Amino acid sequence: MNATDHFIAPTLALHGDLVFARVASADAVELDYENSLISPTCYLLPQREAVFTYAMADGAPPEVRAVVPPESDILFGVRPCDVAAIEYLDRFFMGGEFKDDVYARRRATKTIVAMGCTGPQNETCWCTCSHAGPVARNGFDLQLTPVGDDYLVEVGSERGMALVEPAGDLLTEAGAPELLAERDRLVEASWHKFGCQGNIAQAMRWISGDDTPEELWQELGAKCFGCGSCSLVCPVCSCFDTYEYAEDGMGARIRCWDSCHFPGYSLEASGFNPRETASERMFHYAHHKLCYDTFSKYGRPGCVGCGRCVQVCSAQIDLPSIAQVIRERGRQCRDCTAHAPVHEGAGET
Repeated sequence: MNATDHFIAPTLALHGDLVFARVASADAVELDYENSLISPTCYLLPQREAVFTYAMADGAPPEVRAVVPPESDILFGVRPCDVAAIEYLDRFFMGGEFKDDVYARRRATKTIVAMGCTGPQNETCWCTCSHAGPVARNGFDLQLTPVGDDYLVEVGSERGMALVEPAGDLLTEAGAPELLAERDRLVEASWHKFGCQGNIAQAMRWISGDDTPEELWQELGAKCFGCGSCSLVCPVCSCFDTYEYAEDGMGARIRCWDSCHFPGYSLEASGFNPRETASERMFHYAHHKLCYDTFSKYGRPGCVGCGRCVQVCSAQIDLPSIAQVIRERGRQCRDCTAHAPVHEGAGET
């Protein structure tokens, strides 16, 4: 740990809500905690940040300036679902033909210390259905998994090893097969504690094959309030908008969170909106989360099973519910097609 690193950990806010925030002492860290409503991914993709700044003077073109370098943080206690979300965001912003240098600079300053789960944090967790838990498989610098009164520490990178080396006598080599076997037993047992919110793979098959009726999206769109809450708490969602802010000769281009559920998100400068209706926006949201194209690009579905959308959706059309409806209606649609009567004179195939 460098002297310049800030320690971000789960802690209790003013009214007892759990948040990931900077802590100054170990006493402020919560080790037995449900996941926070706002994901620690907000330290990699903040709600509002300057892409660049500029100075303006009369009669001269703007002078573009770099933003202040991001601070170095250790993110402690990141649950496996959020580790998977960070991997997704890394691929989204840095894994394509064009690399988002603003995200990349911030990502380079973050050390991820994961906290494995030996059971669901609450009744909304479904990470086992989305291949994101109960322990992280990769994407962490260190991972701690509780085993009785101890923690099994896994090193995932050179940065994680740099954290382990100063620990000295606090850590011992986990050479005992009994400890590793107990960790594996606890992880295996935890799978049966999670509710089976959905077979996400089957939902992916139906939506990727366009085997969902149009009426389904009209029904879901009619229920949706368009509030965008599901997007704003989702650690995977990457929708953003940009705007200009200028005052007293100084300006900045600001990137801020947005939602594809908002009618204005897809509005083009010409005035045309390709996703004008709520049903079209609902289809786009679900398709981006669950289609095979997303899986092939980013190595996983656009959902990590954290359950935050379940907690905030007033219309109760969270992603697990959408996946369930897709499976049910997709199967009905396929069955109806399979058992459709053959009209007289129709050719055989």
